Amino acid sequence: MWKGSRNLLGRPWVWGVAVAVALPVALTLERLLERTPHRTSGPVPRGAPHEVQEREWAGYSFDGDGPINRTGEGVALKGYDVVAYFTEEEPVKGSEDIETTYRETTFRFSSEDNRDRFLEDPERYIPAYGGFCALGVANGYKDDLHPEAFDIIEGRLFFNLSPGIHESWKRNHEILIARADENWPDLKHAPGYGPADGR
Repeated sequence: MWKGSRNLLGRPWVWGVAVAVALPVALTLERLLERTPHRTSGPVPRGAPHEVQEREWAGYSFDGDGPINRTGEGVALKGYDVVAYFTEEEPVKGSEDIETTYRETTFRFSSEDNRDRFLEDPERYIPAYGGFCALGVANGYKDDLHPEAFDIIEGRLFFNLSPGIHESWKRNHEILIARADENWPDLKHAPGYGPADGR
């Protein structure tokens, strides 16, 4: 040990300088760690703005390669009734006995009336960005949806990855919708997450 170091460490100003240097570094590291997205599986997309939480819908796989978000079995909205979002303003599970195929995707309904409404004008009910997370599309990538994380704005149905992300998205939805509308034509047929990615 350098012979003057013991004397130097005994001086209060040295400890003050050490704390003054170490504290900002520790706070910066803490902030960086808080912002780092943690995924339960799959790759982290560039610029991912949010933490992806443990999926409550882990029993589903989803096919991010199509223009409509669907499960690995080709079912839209994880089997929820797309028309019920408009008529009942809440998620309602569809039935395997009442379904139709549109744009190579199976849509399930809670009633025959809802199926008939859909068949009259399917494009009216198709969610914005095919049902992919609106925040993800705004940031340039496709991600899954949570059936309870939805909103209807000016006649358009939007979904997000989780209820928490949905609350965050709603605070800036006008800007984010404009960005997503701009990104969607390029993302629509682009590869996304899907069963091949283990999701």
